[in-house]
Amino acid sequence: MSEEWVQLQADEIEALNSIFDEKQWKRDVDDSQRTYILTVDHRPERAISLEVTFVDGYPVDEPMIYNIRGPWLRGEERQQLTTMLEDIYLNNIGKPIVFLWADALRDFVDKSPTTTETDNINTSEPIADQYVSSMDKIDVPPIYTDDSFEDRKSVFQAHLSPVHSKEEVQLVLNKLKENKKIANATHNMYAYRIWDEKRNVILADCEDDGETAASSRMLHLMDIADVRNVLVVVSRWFGGILLQNDRFKHINNACRMILVKHGYIKKVRNILKFSS
Repeated sequence: MSEEWVQLQADEIEALNSIFDEKQWKRDVDDSQRTYILTVDHRPERAISLEVTFVDGYPVDEPMIYNIRGPWLRGEERQQLTTMLEDIYLNNIGKPIVFLWADALRDFVDKSPTTTETDNINTSEPIADQYVSSMDKIDVPPIYTDDSFEDRKSVFQAHLSPVHSKEEVQLVLNKLKENKKIANATHNMYAYRIWDEKRNVILADCEDDGETAASSRMLHLMDIADVRNVLVVVSRWFGGILLQNDRFKHINNACRMILVKHGYIKKVRNILKFSS
């Protein structure tokens, strides 16, 4: 068990390589250690780079060594970010944490009075009433399903639908679950991004359905590719054999390939680099 960290590190690095593009996640070529630089720059004026070093023993016996780079960070903000990262580590001792840190960085960068990201449904009336009153008037968008594939008895299958509202998202999800096979899947993870022209914002959300952190990886992929007006659902039927981080690679690849197949991602090599 003393060498457990070796495989955990390898799995984490492979997963990170599959999720982030080369501009966001790269190895520090000037460093002989296993040092990588994670950059969050979707808001250039608040870009942050996090330098992380995979030391021997991490994550089982040793903490990650890290350094924050952000010229705009003031003392109080830097301390706030440092505290946030360290709290994540303390709450996940013994587990890989870089992806959790990446999510925290994105949230931190987005916290600003000018943020124009995910908006909630208008709450002037109960959400249930909104859906009841509006969904009756909306047709279910077309749904496309990719071929399934299997790894160690777990089966994965992606579904895609062009959507333009949260009501349409719910209609598609309801329609998919009318299929008993899909309804009985171990997990039906989904993510969507919708461009709201009236408010000039992206509406985005995701749901793990029990496969913790899987849908946020799907949404991150969709963010990187800047796909719009599309919902992707990935169904997984668990076969009884744990796949560890391979399951994230399969889920992301299923999401990516159906987006490519239907023209939402056209220049895959220029946008994302996935490990095989």
